[in-house]
Amino acid sequence: MATRDFRYSTIIAAATFVALLLVSAIAVWSGYWFAQKVLEQELNRQKQHLRLIVELHFQKQLLQLQSYVRGLARDPALLQAIRAEDNARMDAILRQAFHSPEGLNLDILFLVPRDSEAPLDVSPNPSRTGPIVTHAANHPAPGVVRLLRSDPVHGVTVYAFVKGTRIIDPDTGNAVARLIAGIMLNDNSRILQGLLERTELASAALTVEETELAHAARDESIDPGAKQNGQPGSETSLTIPFSAAAGPPLVLKVATRSNPADQLRATYFGLLPVIAGLILALSLALSVFVRTITKRSLSKLANYATMAATTAGEHSEIPAFEPGPIEDFNNLGSSIEQVFDVLRTSENRAEAVIDRAPALIFAKDLNGRYTIANSQFLTTFDFSRDQVIGKADNDLFTEDVILEMRAFETAASERGEGAAREVTLTTPSGERVFLGASFPLRTEAGDTYAHCTILSDITDRKKVEIALLHAKEEAEFANSAKTSFLAGVSHELRTPLNAIIGFSEMIASEVLGRIENRNYVDYARHIQSSGTHLLSLIGDVLDLSVIESRKETVREEALDVEELGEDCLRMIREQAAEAGVEVRAEMDMRGHALKADARRIRQILINLLTNAVKFTPAGGHVVLTCKVGKDRRILLSVTDDGIGMDRTTQAHAFEPFMQGNSSMVRKAEGAGLGLALVKRLTELHNAELQCTSAPGKGTTMTIIFPASRSVSAPPHIQAETPAD
Repeated sequence: MATRDFRYSTIIAAATFVALLLVSAIAVWSGYWFAQKVLEQELNRQKQHLRLIVELHFQKQLLQLQSYVRGLARDPALLQAIRAEDNARMDAILRQAFHSPEGLNLDILFLVPRDSEAPLDVSPNPSRTGPIVTHAANHPAPGVVRLLRSDPVHGVTVYAFVKGTRIIDPDTGNAVARLIAGIMLNDNSRILQGLLERTELASAALTVEETELAHAARDESIDPGAKQNGQPGSETSLTIPFSAAAGPPLVLKVATRSNPADQLRATYFGLLPVIAGLILALSLALSVFVRTITKRSLSKLANYATMAATTAGEHSEIPAFEPGPIEDFNNLGSSIEQVFDVLRTSENRAEAVIDRAPALIFAKDLNGRYTIANSQFLTTFDFSRDQVIGKADNDLFTEDVILEMRAFETAASERGEGAAREVTLTTPSGERVFLGASFPLRTEAGDTYAHCTILSDITDRKKVEIALLHAKEEAEFANSAKTSFLAGVSHELRTPLNAIIGFSEMIASEVLGRIENRNYVDYARHIQSSGTHLLSLIGDVLDLSVIESRKETVREEALDVEELGEDCLRMIREQAAEAGVEVRAEMDMRGHALKADARRIRQILINLLTNAVKFTPAGGHVVLTCKVGKDRRILLSVTDDGIGMDRTTQAHAFEPFMQGNSSMVRKAEGAGLGLALVKRLTELHNAELQCTSAPGKGTTMTIIFPASRSVSAPPHIQAETPAD
């Protein structure tokens, strides 16, 4: 066993040594190759950067040229001279304007008056600029900066940036002349010197159609492509084609002071022997170390992998690794495969759950690229999975969707643990409203590696909510109008009713003398009774409308409920006696008082007692009870053994103008406002009204006042309470 272990360890150590050498060599070469590629990319970026700087530099010159020409074309003095056809004045103005621009290398300036073929040229070197002037005058292109090429002068082709514009007479709107200005490129090192000042270039040469027009250098001995100090490649030459104006393409050849690629190569080959020695020594040391630990580390590796796979499948804690003998190494592959099978099963299970979720679920890494997108997300935005995974929002959505998503994700990331809010997104099927939740995904160490978002489509629910809100507003408006109408009508009816009741009472009492026909006296009593009933009904309507309009206030005081109840019983005993109904009270407050509005509590009790008497047949009983519960809440009840109510009647009993359908209910007087008023007054005291009833078994109405309305009885009430 020891010999076999030694052989396995030696083989592994030798393989490790060879592998380390190969990997190190590949790594070193790959590092050099990668560094060279990175350097080439950096040089390309530098070239693009230089190209951008060059274009901006020339465009700045051209913008200055455009601004100059436009400003001069609007000069009132020049326009006046053109109108007067005063060539001497025009020439003086142009010569003064030629020398006035600041920061502009102007070489060409001439004016072509209307109906004239001879330009008025103030350029300083007519022999060189003449062909350009002739070409620009014969081929006008107002509004465009052009790169013009003239016929050769003394064997040299002349190039210049030229900008032309029409001078418009504001009075007539007609063009009265053409003004043309330009910048010569031949031997114009000033236009390149500014470029050298803005960069670290050693030299620059401007060429057009393979013809060098201008050259500038920090050191005149440095030329693009030249060698320095006999060192090959000690500088870098770059050819930068660019566009600045309409016309032939421009090319800029520049030279930098050093060649980073050659420096990298020289540094690499200088360090190569040292790197090779270090790699050899490190590989040998690692091989010895691997041989030493292999014999001790592989013994229990298979057992550990098996245990890890089992515990991972059962979601148990993975045990710590312990080294073991080498013979278990052969079981390593199958054990690790079990681990990956469990992981794959878990991943497939999670993907199946996510894909079947009725919500949009997706996740992005820290670079904003999608790593998860479920089927609902793909269906909603009409994407395939390959189109989404690995892409960013800019690759998939329009600008409005991107802005909304970023605002939501930014708000969630600022919260740390995530946030939820409504999000409106434009999908192929139209604009949809989602309830979104975004939260970070973290490793066991607490580091965030992605952000997950869940969006639930609530578009239909939002539509229903809006419709319900509108319906609620309309109902509230209608209810407010009804309440205002009832209050107004009630007030208007009180005055004539009081007159009717008063005069009918005078007639019935025969205040002005005896009435011979006794039928008139009976009629007057009927009028008085009906008027009194109608006035009571109007009072209930007015009370109900005032409460519904939320204008009623509660005047709270400590009430002796027992005394108040007895007063109410005295008020209805005559009515109960006529109906053959017995009424009594069973009240025990035990030193407690009710903090409430006395008038409203009296109104509640009278309405409940009156209802109980009306709907209780002769020989029945009505009981008023009041007690204090263990939780200090006061319970006020009116119980009768009358006709009772079924469930349908109970459901509508507390609505205004609602009555039952039995014959006894139809015979009873009233408009069905009593219980509605009781319910509103109960709610006004933050109390709860409960109804227990069954057909033929009577009804119990219970008002439960909150504990905050149960107070100790004042001394004058306690003094009246008899001792036990």
